[in-house]
Amino acid sequence: MLFKTDSELLDGCLRRDSKAQAALYQKYKGRFFGICRRYTPNKEEAEDIFQDAFVKVFLNLKELRSADQLSAWIRRVVVNVCIDYYHKRINFVDLTEVPEVAPADWQNESIISAMNNQELLSMVNELPDGARMVFNLFVIDGYSHQEIAQMLGISEGTSKSQLFFAKKLLKKKLLTTGITID
Repeated sequence: MLFKTDSELLDGCLRRDSKAQAALYQKYKGRFFGICRRYTPNKEEAEDIFQDAFVKVFLNLKELRSADQLSAWIRRVVVNVCIDYYHKRINFVDLTEVPEVAPADWQNESIISAMNNQELLSMVNELPDGARMVFNLFVIDGYSHQEIAQMLGISEGTSKSQLFFAKKLLKKKLLTTGITID
């Protein structure tokens, strides 16, 4: 059977149709593996996280209320599995020496716009775990510092400091590659 819509895919997966499960996996693999890759320092860990995420997806599909929400729901599951995977391993850098900056400085994304996707992924993967997690959650996934603090079990100030630290490291890396930043 050919699955043309997310509704057909969801119905097939709920019936435990292996062809529907394979089709769902293939349809979303590229997009959501990319999310796992952003949160991990290497491809092997990203593959492990991705597999865990899709196991969780298949086990919990019955919780999904509408096929229209399938992509967003899978994305949320993938991000949560990434966070769970690293929650115990994250080492937040001691940022007691990082100066306070004005809130507007947190919103300046010129560092990001100066890079292409591959450069960004490569440089973000080199960040310390805590800085990488906060950077991904805030800049790329669009979570607020309050949401990040709740997800990671840290304070909002720590989230802001980690983001500042990540951007500072990225800026330094960019300057060493010859890319100029406003």
